Amino acid sequence: MTRPLPDDLLQIPHRRDLPFSKLTTLGVGGLCRWLFEPTTELEAQAFVRACAREGLPWRVLGGGSNLVVLGDIDALVLRLALPKTPHREGNRLTAPASHGHIALAEAAAATGLSGLEFASGIPGSLGGAIRMNAGAYGREWVEVLDRYRFLTPAGDMVEKAPEAGEFHYRWSFLTSGHVVLSATANLVEGDPAAIRARVAEYREKRGTSQPLSKRNAGCIFKNPPGQSAGRLIDQAHLKGLRIGDAEVSPEHGNFLVNHGHATAAEFAELMERVRTRVREVHGVDLEPEVEIWRE
Repeated sequence: MTRPLPDDLLQIPHRRDLPFSKLTTLGVGGLCRWLFEPTTELEAQAFVRACAREGLPWRVLGGGSNLVVLGDIDALVLRLALPKTPHREGNRLTAPASHGHIALAEAAAATGLSGLEFASGIPGSLGGAIRMNAGAYGREWVEVLDRYRFLTPAGDMVEKAPEAGEFHYRWSFLTSGHVVLSATANLVEGDPAAIRARVAEYREKRGTSQPLSKRNAGCIFKNPPGQSAGRLIDQAHLKGLRIGDAEVSPEHGNFLVNHGHATAAEFAELMERVRTRVREVHGVDLEPEVEIWRE
């Protein structure tokens, strides 16, 4: 970003030149030149409106999971820093988009609300989970989503219930300048001990089948219809394929891990090698599930 930023934008809390290795779960990428961290919804709205008015490019960063950054990012980056306090009203649980996703599943369990157990092992923020319609174990967010609030690319604030066509498998329309602000889940009251047991079961299952001790971005590729991306990668004998410090996890083929000093170039090459080999062996073109940011 070479031109000066307007004064009203610079009034919003921000930081300069932060390494994406500290902002993402994967730990690769270049520098985040501008990181804006509004602490209120109105500050977030002011950011979006200022960018729309000035024609400034910008992106949204959540908890940093499900993201592979390939180089320095000069566009402005928005990361919400809203107070992380969930609110229960009856069987509905509302939380800001900046709330930790796993922490929200645990908060629901602690209050005796069932329905978010599937989310107990999915890292990142609530906003990111809504944006990609995150899911696991045959469940996904749109099944429990009651209402959600977001900003349009013009900075208008909207609150509504989900409608048909707005959410699909690992996809929502909340891209290209939309910002999730909060979400309300419609849950079911149950026995807190039983709910906590299911949460623990799901987390243990993820811990034994996924490389949670290594830095990663979650599942790299979407499951093709009726198939498992991890199984296709495994059958193509790609587990353990390593380029520098980037490796296809020996534990789960759909996880690429960073052994400590992997570069963006190494991850880009590894992802392309996996896609090419799976296409050669199975005739299937894997589609990234992670979001990819390039310079």
